[in-house]
Amino acid sequence: MVNDIKVEVCVCTECVMRGAMDLVESVESLKKLKRYLGFEGNINVETNKCLGNKKDGHHSLVAAINGKIMENADSETVMEKVISMIKKDVK
Repeated sequence: MVNDIKVEVCVCTECVMRGAMDLVESVESLKKLKRYLGFEGNINVETNKCLGNKKDGHHSLVAAINGKIMENADSETVMEKVISMIKKDVK
């Protein structure tokens, strides 16, 4: 059972250029839908100046869900992962 979901989004220059702020907004929107989805836990969104170990930008956009790093992430992939975690928890 997942009590809370923590999403971290890297906000280094490369990640911001590749859509980090759009990703933050997308995940924040799930907070409004969590009751509709039947999820009782919290969805926490945090930004991190340097998430992951890559400094060259080839792995940007970097995000982490409950500590699991996702490189070359995008809003669709991260939202899909969070929603799948919610659905598993609700069952």
